[in-house]
Amino acid sequence: PWDACQPDREEHALRTNVARGSLLGIAGQGWHLLTAFLLYAILARRLGPAAFGQWRVVISVLVWFELFINSGLIKVATKSISEARADRSRIERASYLGQGIIAAAAFIALEVLAPPIAALLGRPELAPLLRVSALDIPLYGAFMVASAIVLGDERYERQAVAWIIYATAKFVAIAVLVLAGFSLTGALVGNALSSIVGFAAVFAPWKKREGSEADVAALARVLMIAAVPFLALSVTEGLGQSADLWLVSAIVPSAMAVGLYASATVLAEVPTFLFLGLQRVIFPSVARAAAECDDKLAGHYAMQGVRLAIIVCVFIVAIAASTGHQLLALVYSDAYAGAFVPLVLLMVAASGRTIRATCGEVLMARDRRRAALAVMAGVLVLEIALLAALAPRYGLVGAAAGVAAAALVGGLWSVALIGRQIGTRPLATLVRCAVSAALVGAGLVLFTPAAPLWLAAAYPLAAIAYAALLWVTREIGAPDVASLRRAFGR
Repeated sequence: PWDACQPDREEHALRTNVARGSLLGIAGQGWHLLTAFLLYAILARRLGPAAFGQWRVVISVLVWFELFINSGLIKVATKSISEARADRSRIERASYLGQGIIAAAAFIALEVLAPPIAALLGRPELAPLLRVSALDIPLYGAFMVASAIVLGDERYERQAVAWIIYATAKFVAIAVLVLAGFSLTGALVGNALSSIVGFAAVFAPWKKREGSEADVAALARVLMIAAVPFLALSVTEGLGQSADLWLVSAIVPSAMAVGLYASATVLAEVPTFLFLGLQRVIFPSVARAAAECDDKLAGHYAMQGVRLAIIVCVFIVAIAASTGHQLLALVYSDAYAGAFVPLVLLMVAASGRTIRATCGEVLMARDRRRAALAVMAGVLVLEIALLAALAPRYGLVGAAAGVAAAALVGGLWSVALIGRQIGTRPLATLVRCAVSAALVGAGLVLFTPAAPLWLAAAYPLAAIAYAALLWVTREIGAPDVASLRRAFGR
């Protein structure tokens, strides 16, 4: 009942915590992104396009299997702790138990299915690498459940710092092993070792022990059952994110071409990757506000999240379209120049996915699970249909175009579903951002030298110009500046 809701803290303090958490989450993902680019620069040059394509295909399969430990039970754990702090100890123990069961099953499944998966991808030689990659599943599973518990406690600073440590450890471990001559196998082992470091950075010892073992096991079953809708959404989304790369691997005989497409998919993950930090904060924040029956605050979080996704994604698409050739040369080398057109299309696709994912977090936090699943399933069906029609005929460009079209449909559909909570403001945001980004992109084309290293100076200047245009068009205003000031504690 409405009158039973008793918000237990001041709204201003809550908004400040969420604003700071969002900023820290994006900062953590930004550091992860920077170290990933440095790592990919090493791998691309050390391995060459063909072997680099193998790395990306193996990692895409591993990431899909890790969705079983990265999106189902941990979402329920975060939501449960956010809504019922008094039960934290029982939820924590049950989450570790449930996660252990799921991680063991996913590990065994990938070990057994590695040969047939490699055959379906048209690359039988990938089977041993897939089995090595599976070592990361139980280790990453422990890291993710510890991170979910910290998020449920709204300890955003601890969570962000842990991800920075994890990203740094991943860069060091993989780079050292590859440069030492262990090639792809060493890279996959380094990926697994970094999860141990991430877990150590975020894990907190249990302070108290509540409930019997049978009680904890029963709660673990409840959490695992409740995780099914979240898992279904993420597994479906994971298929959509990797289907194009898998199809290209299966139908394109040239390992070089697969490597070019794989390099474009890496850069196109920038928007999605950056906004993982925001989405980790949006989900428990909206869930908490909804549990306290504060629909106004929940709507505020949803609207700001969608606006931020649009502002950043449109700018990144303009960057890719105007300087994609230099960017590919800077991150990889001149050998990857043929990935330019797929890169632009895949960046558009990533933007649509980011907006859809942000809206999906809001839908799931508000228990509108069927709507979120319907969007994801519909987008997956559309994407597969477009890939089947376009990829065999138009190759890499056709595959990227099919993914982009499906992702844009999903983004618009998701925004429409939460339209009652966010109003029409995001539409105005999209128009202002498109105009501002087009002007900035034109400036980059006209004034940026061809040498890739100039991008280090061009991108910050472009970001400042873009923010200035958004301020002039009143897209960014005093309330947004106030949120940033609160986030910085000023």
